[in-house]
Amino acid sequence: MSSPNHRPRKTVRPGRRQRQAVHLGTGLLFLSGLVWLLAHYALPLPGDAARHPLEPWAMRIHGAATLFGMAVLGSLWGRHVVRAWKDGRHLASGGGLLGLWMGLAVSGYALYYVADEEMRNGFSVLHVTVGMALPVALAIHIAAAVKARRARG
Repeated sequence: MSSPNHRPRKTVRPGRRQRQAVHLGTGLLFLSGLVWLLAHYALPLPGDAARHPLEPWAMRIHGAATLFGMAVLGSLWGRHVVRAWKDGRHLASGGGLLGLWMGLAVSGYALYYVADEEMRNGFSVLHVTVGMALPVALAIHIAAAVKARRARG
C-alpha cells in the first residue's frame, strides 16, 4: 500500500502518436536530405542544367519537414525531455540526441543565412555529418529506453 504522500511515478515515454510523429519527422528529414545530397553530388545533370531538378524539391520537402520536426521536438519538451531530465533517465543518449537536434537547427539556420562561402562550407559539412548521425542516435536512445523498461519489469 502506498502512503498518502507517495505519488506513482509518471511515465516519460511519449505516446504512440508522438512516437509516430518522431519517426515520421526524422524519416522525412533524413530522406529529403539524402535525396538532396545525391542530386547535388552524385546524379548526372540533365542537359545543360546548372543543378539537378530534384535539388529544389528535396530542399522544399526538407524545409517543411524541419518545421514539422521542430514542432514535434517542442511537443516532446514538457512531457518527455524535462521529466526524464528531472528523473535522471537516459541523460547520455537523450542529451546527445537533443544536442544533435540543436546542432542541426543552428547549422541549418547558418546555411540559410550565412553569406561567407567558406563558413557555409563548414556549416554544410557539420549539418550533413550531424544529420547522418541523428537517426543512429535516435535508435540508440530508443534501444536504451526499451532495455531499461524491460529491466524494470
